[in-house]
Amino acid sequence: MQPIAVVTPWWGKELKGGAEQQAYQVATRLAARGHRVEVLTTCCRAFQDNWEKNYYRSGVTREAGLKVRRFPVNKRDAGAFDRANSVMLGIERHRLKIGVSPVSAAESAIFAAQNINSDKLLHYLRQHARDYRAFIFLPYLYGIILNGLPFVAERAYLQPCLHDEVYAYLPEVADIFHRAKGLLFISEGEAQLARKLFGPGIHNKSIVAGAGVEVNLESRDIIEKIGNFAPQQEAFILCLGRRDSTKNTDLLVRAYTIFKEKYPDSLLKLVLAGPGNVSYQDLTVGIVDLGLVEEAEKIALLENCQALFQPSRNESYSRVIMEAWFKERPVAAHRDCLATAMAVSAAGGGWLAETEAEWAEVFATVDCLNPLELSELGKRGYIYAENCAVWDKVMERYEGALGLLDESASSDSKSILLKLGTHFFGDRTPIQTVSSVPRKLQAIHQLLPNFSYGDAISNQALNVRQYLRNRGYESEIFVRYVEERVLSEVKLLTETKLDANAGLLYHHSIGSEVTPLAISHPAPKGLIYHNITPAEFFHPFDPQFAQLLEGGRQELSALATAFSLSVGDSAYNASELAAAGFQEPSVLPIIVDPGKWDIAPDTELMERLQDGERNLLFVGRIAPNKKQDDLVRAFAEYLTMDSGARLILVGWGSEREPYYCYLLKLIEELGLQQRVWITGKVNDAQLLAFYRTAHLFWSMSEHEGFGVPLVEAMWFDIPVLAYKSSAVPETLQGGGVMFFSKDNLLEVAALAKILVWEREWRDRVVKSQRKERDRFLLANVRQDIDRLIHQLEQS
Repeated sequence: MQPIAVVTPWWGKELKGGAEQQAYQVATRLAARGHRVEVLTTCCRAFQDNWEKNYYRSGVTREAGLKVRRFPVNKRDAGAFDRANSVMLGIERHRLKIGVSPVSAAESAIFAAQNINSDKLLHYLRQHARDYRAFIFLPYLYGIILNGLPFVAERAYLQPCLHDEVYAYLPEVADIFHRAKGLLFISEGEAQLARKLFGPGIHNKSIVAGAGVEVNLESRDIIEKIGNFAPQQEAFILCLGRRDSTKNTDLLVRAYTIFKEKYPDSLLKLVLAGPGNVSYQDLTVGIVDLGLVEEAEKIALLENCQALFQPSRNESYSRVIMEAWFKERPVAAHRDCLATAMAVSAAGGGWLAETEAEWAEVFATVDCLNPLELSELGKRGYIYAENCAVWDKVMERYEGALGLLDESASSDSKSILLKLGTHFFGDRTPIQTVSSVPRKLQAIHQLLPNFSYGDAISNQALNVRQYLRNRGYESEIFVRYVEERVLSEVKLLTETKLDANAGLLYHHSIGSEVTPLAISHPAPKGLIYHNITPAEFFHPFDPQFAQLLEGGRQELSALATAFSLSVGDSAYNASELAAAGFQEPSVLPIIVDPGKWDIAPDTELMERLQDGERNLLFVGRIAPNKKQDDLVRAFAEYLTMDSGARLILVGWGSEREPYYCYLLKLIEELGLQQRVWITGKVNDAQLLAFYRTAHLFWSMSEHEGFGVPLVEAMWFDIPVLAYKSSAVPETLQGGGVMFFSKDNLLEVAALAKILVWEREWRDRVVKSQRKERDRFLLANVRQDIDRLIHQLEQS
């Protein structure tokens, strides 16, 4: 059995940093569960030491029962690093832009190159990439991680211990997030921060494994006094951890002072305990600064406090919160720290606050609650911590993520793996090939009239082909016409003939010259219907094209006799098939895989679109049924309420098309040339930038057979506002907001403004969309493809 490698800059039981402790615990606990584990680290002793000093000898040793390989660190230009780092630390949080480097390329490169590095460790990774089952890299911001992970990316799992800080915006950091095979997070909040920074493309490979905490549930010593403070005799709020401004200790102290000014007779004290260079003690107000305390003293403080306050904004996980909950103490956390705020909200075990005034109010709330009420909140936190912070459960999630649970695993372990749906964001169920299952067909191919880059139907064909191949079938995509940049994905009918013995899936929309080939195919075949727009939308603009659409609908009826097997993208499309005479058509939804977006966005666009203006987005071909003209009129009303907005229409149109010219003229008549942007054709990196910076996805379309951009918008956590028509209600279901009438565009615009500006409404809509978007993952569409395969086999 190949070993698992834990790659980290420093390693040792005595190290106190959160990431160092996580590395030590994961390595030793995986080994204790019977797995082969090695640690790959440097000869540097600790974060606080000189990063180019080798404290340990290089080579292999046995430590804590593990094989530890230590490699010498490089000489470095510490001055250059410090200058680049100083520039980064001087950048205020509000100036950071997602997908845009906060510093120059040169400064970013210096940060990665003059960080803690080891050429010999990198050489070892290069030479031994295939000797390990998996590599766990942690944390994210050091040189051996940034420079080492790419060498073993196909087997690399990044445990970032991510904070919302300037380093997280560097391009070198984004690169390892996109390259890694898997991402291991220690909290839901950390995972959500990563999706915010790096997009939904990381969804499929993201796992919330959690982190355990070591808590002595029973105190061995009775601590009556810590210094001059008697914890059993005082009412106090506890703040544990490093005491400095980066952890918001200053904010908490100011908030407590505000509270005492308002309630001078309160006996509630604020107790600070942890390392730090500055003392905040002010006994006249009620602030007790104990400095660094012993473990037994910490336990006594946790057992006797009214509540724990964690004001830090920069946490990927908070052990002290879990420790407090294990002692059934309630907790207050900073609203802007996703890792801690999401935990408190999910547990219902305390309060959230942001401003000094809000923190002062939470002090007052705790002061008013009786012990029973405080205990009830603490018990809710305990239940949450029991699931998320017990090491045995955490390690079972690691085993599931790394594929270490096999047939010999315990039933409890298998049960945990089955429950990983709440921790695995992506589709990680292995696809069982059917090569051993009796079947008639060895190949199932697909037929399309044309194949285009980024086209929804083309993407669906690619997804279906990959699934068929995973199932053990030979599978190709045959087309008449193809864009040159995707030529390698298909077989041209002008060069290759269809195998007459292969099963065939024919993708049909508007009638085309490949239809006769599909009809005449002698082997089992099925029709996948992608919708034909009603001709009525095009009659005022393009009568000739409208006539083609009418012909397509007539052709659909003729196809009903040729295809006994048929599916539509939606129930809406399937009902059209039934109306055309197809027998018992079923539904095969379009697969919308967020993994497509596991790439870097267009940097120039990301910067341009984050200029402080609101981006209202619609994605779709410029066409009469999409009703971009109604959207432009509604946007004109929107500007009366929010002048700092722009409408972005991502879609292609030609000046030879009457509707496109009509739309341009309307924009000019309304004086919106500087406010409406028609992008034309875009590549994936550009489309990714538009999605990632949008504040609202706004659709006025009156005919959608499915609506892939609606689902894509949900993956980007963009609130969706859409006209309720055709397949839109079926696609959105409980997600997004739909309106029923266009009679009053000002009212529709007002609804758009609410979704853009009102945080509570946005959060509520986005939460509902997160529940709906999973319906279109392969994991949930798989059964529909399997049914289609089975029906082909039975034909």
